[in-house]
Amino acid sequence: MPDKEIISLENAQAAAERFLEDRLKGLRRLAVDRVKLTSIERIVVYDVEGTALVSNGWFFRSIRLPFKVQVAAADGAVVGYDMNGEVKAGS
Repeated sequence: MPDKEIISLENAQAAAERFLEDRLKGLRRLAVDRVKLTSIERIVVYDVEGTALVSNGWFFRSIRLPFKVQVAAADGAVVGYDMNGEVKAGS
């Protein structure tokens, strides 16, 4: 797929986790279910998918929030994300 060197799967997952930790208030835990290398037009990205457990503030109850974060394989920048069915551009 890519001709240039890319970041590792572990680095892509770590970038996605840092991004979510910065975005989600009340984050209790992240569970990454899948990381796969793919491309969007000419940009090679890692799709990092999983579930975030987020406190809703009521008696220590939490909600599960599915997520997908797209991390550029060239430099580890977040290029897009999807939480709760709402697709957004990266930071």
